[in-house]
Amino acid sequence: MLNKDQIKDFFALENSHAKKELGQNFLIDLETIDNIVNSLNVIKGERVLEIGPGLGALTNELIKKDINLTCVEYDQKFVNFLNKSYENCKNLTIIKNNILHFKDFSFKKVIGNLPYYITTDILEYIFKNFENLEEAVFMVQNEALNRILALSGKDFNAINVLIAYRYEIEKLFIVSKNNFFPIPNVDSIVFRIKIKENSDFDFSLALLKVSKILFKFRRKTIYNNLKVIVNNSNELTLLLEKCGLSPNSRPEQLKIDDFIKITNELVENKFIKD
Repeated sequence: MLNKDQIKDFFALENSHAKKELGQNFLIDLETIDNIVNSLNVIKGERVLEIGPGLGALTNELIKKDINLTCVEYDQKFVNFLNKSYENCKNLTIIKNNILHFKDFSFKKVIGNLPYYITTDILEYIFKNFENLEEAVFMVQNEALNRILALSGKDFNAINVLIAYRYEIEKLFIVSKNNFFPIPNVDSIVFRIKIKENSDFDFSLALLKVSKILFKFRRKTIYNNLKVIVNNSNELTLLLEKCGLSPNSRPEQLKIDDFIKITNELVENKFIKD
C-alpha cells in the first residue's frame, strides 16, 4: 500500500494527477484494505480476478493469500507500475484492458473497487457473462449500491430485477471517504455477492432482456411495452391474465415475482429464448 506522499510522488513522476472524474481515489488505510481482502472467501491456489487494481492497495494483500491473481487495469501508467512492483511475483498476472472488453469469464471469485461512473455497467457485464461466478466482493459509492438494490421508485430498473432474482447481496461495512487519497465527496460501502441456489443463469439473461423492454418506456403500460415481443393483442392479453397482471400496469408497479412470471410465460410460449 502506498501512503499519501508516495501517491503524490507517483503522479509527480508521471507528470499527471489522480482524476476524480474517473474514480481515481486510492485507499490509504491498511485496516480497511485487510477487511476488504478478508471478506472474499478464497482457498490456496484459487484463481481470482481483481478489477481496477490501480496502485495495488488490494493487490498487495491479495497475493499474500497464495492465490492465482489476475488484475485487469485500463490505465497504462498503473499497469507499468504494477508490472515493475511485482515483476518477481509468480502468482500475479497484470492485463491491460477495459474490464468491459475482458473475455475470460471462467473466474469464480472477483474483487474490486469499482469506479462510480461505470459501477452499473461493470456489474451488468459481470452478471451477464460470468456464468461460473460464485462470490464477489466490491466497494462502490454508498449511493450507487442503494440505487442498484432499489425495488421501487425512479431507481428501480432492469439490472435491479436481475440482481434480486439471482444474487444475495450482503452489505459488509462503510468505508469513510477519509480513508482515500484524494478524498472523494462521499463514503463508500463494501458488499458481498453470492449466487442464490435456485437461480438459473440462462433464465436470468432472459429476465434481464424482458425487464429492459418493460423499463424502456417507463411511462408506458406493460401491455404497450410488451407489444414489441408479442404483437398479437389477444395472445398478449391472455399472457398477462395468466400472470395475474393488469395490462395498464406500469413497470415500476411490478414486483420481482411479476417480472419472473412474465418472463416464464414468454419463454414457455417461445416468444423469447432463455
